[in-house]
Amino acid sequence: MADYPPLSDLTLASTLDAIPQMCFVYRDDGLLMAFNSHCERMLGVPRAAVVGTFNIFEHPEMVFGELLARYHDAFRGAPQVVPATEIRIKGATHSGVEVQTEVYWVETILVPLARRDDGTATYVLGIQRDVTELMGVRREIEAARQTIDVQADTIDSLEAARREIEAQKATIQALSTPVIEVWDGIITLPLLGHFNSERASAMTSQLLDAVVRTRARYAILDLTGLAVIDTTTGDQILRIVSAVGLLGATGVLVGIQAEIAQMFVGLGVDLGRVRVHHNLREALKACMREATTPERSPSR
Repeated sequence: MADYPPLSDLTLASTLDAIPQMCFVYRDDGLLMAFNSHCERMLGVPRAAVVGTFNIFEHPEMVFGELLARYHDAFRGAPQVVPATEIRIKGATHSGVEVQTEVYWVETILVPLARRDDGTATYVLGIQRDVTELMGVRREIEAARQTIDVQADTIDSLEAARREIEAQKATIQALSTPVIEVWDGIITLPLLGHFNSERASAMTSQLLDAVVRTRARYAILDLTGLAVIDTTTGDQILRIVSAVGLLGATGVLVGIQAEIAQMFVGLGVDLGRVRVHHNLREALKACMREATTPERSPSR
């Protein structure tokens, strides 16, 4: 049978030294009564310099706030589990010994000992775990989380701005290519501003949809408002006219200036095969006249 020494043979000092955390015992008047070797290593203070002389209640600059209040609760007989608390002992001295550690964070357990009849404790055993490094990691994680939140908000803002720009772009595009039904069977499309392949595709789609929807016989393209016109623009316009013809309607061009006419000629376009009028008024009059004369077939 194993020979077990009685627990009464275990001393408080040897027990505290066996615990790999900072351990200490305070008396209810705040006097430090025991201090383990781990505390000595952490703080760089020999126990002989502080045990029996240091009083926790006389140094609120070192142990303050919630932790100090929890000590009072423990002396009243209530065990305490205290989450991470900041301890500031930078430059603190006691009995001529300067504390080496500056600022650290600890998690603390306070255990009432030697209770009196009224439940209060004569002593309180404290066990502290150094979580300074862990708190640093937590701060880094929180800072990273805040950065991610800011980035997420920025991305959301940029996405909202993108959607707003796309909506505005669609609105501007719709406004810049308005297909107008000016009379039964007659629609007109004013070409305004700069003309590119993207706008040409949108215009063609809108115009052809309008031809089908309104059963138009004539589609008038007004070139008066074009800011720039070149061979590419001219070719795209002619493609629109051809597409209108495939739906059985007549494409009509108005607002052709001299340089535009020369450009069409340079493309090899026989303007005699394209319905052309000087301005929108003349085109409307001609189309309306033809539209009210069913027996007369419009020339293409």
